[in-house]
Amino acid sequence: MILTIARREFQAAFLSPLAWGLLAANQGLLAWVFLRVLERFSGLEVAARNTGLSAELSLNLFGFAAVLLLLSVPPLAMRTLSGERREGTFELLAAAPVSLTGILLGKYLGMLGILTVLALPPPVMALALSGFAELDLGRLAAAALGVWLCGGLFAAIGLFASSLTAQPGLAAGIAYSLLILLSVLGDTGGESAGTLFAWLSWNEHLFWFLLGTVRPADLIYLALLSTFFLALAHRGLANARLDGSA
Repeated sequence: MILTIARREFQAAFLSPLAWGLLAANQGLLAWVFLRVLERFSGLEVAARNTGLSAELSLNLFGFAAVLLLLSVPPLAMRTLSGERREGTFELLAAAPVSLTGILLGKYLGMLGILTVLALPPPVMALALSGFAELDLGRLAAAALGVWLCGGLFAAIGLFASSLTAQPGLAAGIAYSLLILLSVLGDTGGESAGTLFAWLSWNEHLFWFLLGTVRPADLIYLALLSTFFLALAHRGLANARLDGSA
């Protein structure tokens, strides 16, 4: 049943122009960044190339892809729960023989499927160069993994925001606020507080993936925070059901 919900969520997203529009916009922007990286790198003398092409691609192309995922999640997530509650279709789903946990996991897997499609262009573009340039495939794989895992965190935050209200626009605003907060925490001043806030900032952890290093601490951070927001989303749905608003 969970996979059925996930498949339904994935298919429903691409039956609307929103997902296609985001995919086209992301593809166009990533293609522009990709060409700029190649233009800048090929224009340098060999002696002036302080970093390899793989480093340039991971830091610029994959890093930009993570930002695009952050911007894409709130409009995608707002329809998963908020949109269904507003349209009255969530009651039909809740009446099915599946728990709230199953519904939430199905929605989350569906979101991961959509984000996987959105995250595919960078590795595909990079692999297209494999026959023409020497690439560090390990570093590019680590960067792709980091972008995808951060997308999973964004999806969990988007589902949490969508569980709080039946107004999709408000849900998107809440999601953007949380994502921006977690993006700027690393810039907070102070030593001990700064260290804690830097640990809570997703981009601080993504940076290590972009460097080609897969650290257990970063995997644990992304898994824990994603689980935390999914648990909050479950609580939000449970509260809405008790209030009779779901």
